[in-house]
Amino acid sequence: MAKTRRSPAGTPVPAVPRPDGRLDRIDILKKMCRSLEVRRRDFLESAWRDLYADELPQQQFIHLMMLRFSLPCNLNRVMAVTGLSSAGASILVNKLVQFGLLERHDDPADRRNVIISFSPKGEEMCRDVEDRLNRFIYGFFQRRPEAELAAIEQASRIICRVLDDDI
Repeated sequence: MAKTRRSPAGTPVPAVPRPDGRLDRIDILKKMCRSLEVRRRDFLESAWRDLYADELPQQQFIHLMMLRFSLPCNLNRVMAVTGLSSAGASILVNKLVQFGLLERHDDPADRRNVIISFSPKGEEMCRDVEDRLNRFIYGFFQRRPEAELAAIEQASRIICRVLDDDI
């Protein structure tokens, strides 16, 4: 019989079975995700501080970097990518338009919809950050043996495919 615990309301909540045979695999994946997230966050903070702190608040910069692969898109996509509410996403887009980084265009297929895209200034900012990111990543891997690089690349392709399949 499966163990149950009680919710704060007193209703039974079934225990989730532990995947004991896979914990080592799960732990190394969690460690990889944490390490990547720490490096990503440090990189974005550094890029913002070094390049754009005088032009753009840090949180808006981070949200713009989150959106860079989703543009052009509509407000619903901005909400999905950033995790912001409808009002928060609208405020973000308004501010990024004011900073000259995004533009709004009417959607020819649906007059009620607005398409959000980069302005030339926003495209340039993202190109600069992407170039800096490429150099940052290259620095991690430039001294690795070719066989190790090939294994990392293959593992990365598999992980991306698995994550993309889940979307």
